[in-house]
Amino acid sequence: MFPLFAIDMASGQLLDVNRASELLTGYDRAELIGMSYQLLFPENERSSLHTTLLTVSTPAVLKDLYIQTKTMQLIPVEVSLATMFENQGSYQLIGSFRNLQTIADTEYELAAKKWELSAYASAALALSQASSAEELMQLVCEALTHEHRYVLAWVGIAENTADKRVRIAAGSGCSKNYLTDLSVSWAEDSPWGQGPTGLAIRSGLTLMMKDAETHPGFTPWSEKAKQENIRASVAVPFKYQHEQHGALTVYSSEPETFGKTMLELFEHLAGEIAHGLNKFAQNAVIDSERQQREAAQLNLSNALGAAIRAMAKTMENRDPYTSGHQDRVSVIACGIAQRLGWSSDRLQALQMAAVVHDIGKIAIPIEILTKPKRLSDAEFLLMSEHPYTGYTILKDIPFPWPVAEIVYQHHEKIDGSGYPRGLQGNEILPEARVLAIADIVEAMASYRPYRPALGIEKALHEIELLAGKQLDAEYVAICTRMFREENFALPLPDHL
Repeated sequence: MFPLFAIDMASGQLLDVNRASELLTGYDRAELIGMSYQLLFPENERSSLHTTLLTVSTPAVLKDLYIQTKTMQLIPVEVSLATMFENQGSYQLIGSFRNLQTIADTEYELAAKKWELSAYASAALALSQASSAEELMQLVCEALTHEHRYVLAWVGIAENTADKRVRIAAGSGCSKNYLTDLSVSWAEDSPWGQGPTGLAIRSGLTLMMKDAETHPGFTPWSEKAKQENIRASVAVPFKYQHEQHGALTVYSSEPETFGKTMLELFEHLAGEIAHGLNKFAQNAVIDSERQQREAAQLNLSNALGAAIRAMAKTMENRDPYTSGHQDRVSVIACGIAQRLGWSSDRLQALQMAAVVHDIGKIAIPIEILTKPKRLSDAEFLLMSEHPYTGYTILKDIPFPWPVAEIVYQHHEKIDGSGYPRGLQGNEILPEARVLAIADIVEAMASYRPYRPALGIEKALHEIELLAGKQLDAEYVAICTRMFREENFALPLPDHL
């Protein structure tokens, strides 16, 4: 619920507020009513704000403002104002606040999620494309540093020399100069063996350094690390060819950077490096190599799919009424595609797009997602932005399929009446045309807060009415036959 307020313009006093205004400002309702609205803004904004309010003749949105809370905290807001009106001889103004700090926090979280998925997908491609052990290690390091979120990644191989040196086998990142003449050992009695990489190789455990400036045992490298803007690291050991050891070490320019999700990612990639080194060392025949690479790609694609499902589930958890919607849309869409004879690769692209097709709704206010009645024009306009928002979240992740574009197009109609771009006919990808049909069928057949479930038959009747106009007639015919003649059934919604 948005914070709402009403002002008496003659006195400047607040006439009424809602509970959301109390939560935003820190004042109780009893304290707010009768207070001058200007006290909710920093002193340097009050005069110009009052002048602006007196001249409001049409609905307006005021930007670049700050709310001053009871504890004197400043929160960036936008203020939406209705037209001033007369009530029993006094002029009053009603408006609402939009907390921009909450929006900024959400955008930061999305950016972090987006990077994690992008890095994961890039590393997955590297593991499947490498033609040698050296290229394998180098591509993984490049995948982890290509957007400069991490300043350095390198792979070290433990050598069985007298000084137990750790050889630098691959490295990438904007702080790569750190590796020049770098001395690292895995010997227990050497000062060069007390850092995270040496300890990880020696113990077989993942070692995280929260802050290079305070970490015990990092003194031999601290000055060089400071010059290269290195503050934190994680070192993940791996073993290959039975008794050979190594470690994947990743560095950040910020202290205490690495969370549980990223540690799991690095550990998985270190394991894949070990698997790749074993594969190349054994010099398997070409067919065997191809099959293993495809298996690795499939495993990593499945893992990427699981990560994306978790991200989509985070969005769905905000709206309990549509829990499981994306998964059930995926079931319908893949059922249609299978009957069209699409390849397994194309089916995987469609499935991936289907399970995240509504990811853009993570930017829609929860009160709109769960509104128990039809949306207003303004609310629908905001809701209609979710295909583009989903596209922006997914477009830079290097999928081997056009997942982002399918998501972008899933509300387009073949007669050009869809959104957000008004595409027509063959301008719309076949996958997006299938997804549009599956989305309508699932939505109509399931419960929504503004109406009960309508059932499969009414949903099928609706898409038949739209066949050849807004929806692809061939795909509609396959969908209706699938349910009516083949006894195709959907899994029950999660909330039932």
